Amino acid sequence: MDELQPPQAVEVEARQPYKLWIRFDDGVSGTVDLAQWSTRGGFAAWSDATFFKTAHLRPYGAIAWGKDDTLELDPTAMYLDLTGKCFEDLHPKPWPELAG
Repeated sequence: MDELQPPQAVEVEARQPYKLWIRFDDGVSGTVDLAQWSTRGGFAAWSDATFFKTAHLRPYGAIAWGKDDTLELDPTAMYLDLTGKCFEDLHPKPWPELAG
């Protein structure tokens, strides 16, 4: 794992409706509940259990659904949810100051 990059998803499995089990390259794993997104825009497609079960990893680490990768999510927020960490924990300062 590159210390400058957030942990990468290495395995994903659709479980009950709207729930994904995910494992990251640093050993963190667990189930995340995506129900809160299931009525928003394109994520309503998850109401089809067959479609939800198509969850898979893209080569660059995103989680996607559908044979043509119709929906895609970055798993970083799921990592934060599972660990209780915040963005700054993964990317601590000092950040470069922006020139004003």
